[in-house]
Amino acid sequence: MLVSRESLMDNEEYAEIFAKEPHSHAIMRDDKGTVRWVSNPNIEALLDKISLNDLIPLMCMLGLDKNSEQYRLLYRSMGYSLNGYWEIFYWDVNNKHTYEYKYKGNTK
Repeated sequence: MLVSRESLMDNEEYAEIFAKEPHSHAIMRDDKGTVRWVSNPNIEALLDKISLNDLIPLMCMLGLDKNSEQYRLLYRSMGYSLNGYWEIFYWDVNNKHTYEYKYKGNTK
């Protein structure tokens, strides 16, 4: 079931994501109640052919890191949970340079 950003603003971590990333990637609540980004079937098919553990080093070789839009889009397109997304990209334990992030993508 799709959910609006507004309905999730009482969660401090989600609010931080939404404030810093004004894109319009859809959000859903799955059958177990987990709030996650809506996945992209093309990315799911890609990850059937190459594992995330192999894809991430390739992205790094291209100069992409946790503060790049392409890296974040990959995780959103995988249907990652918003809790997990916050931990990967906004928790300084996992992203020591999270404070440097500036959204540079499309807001549509």
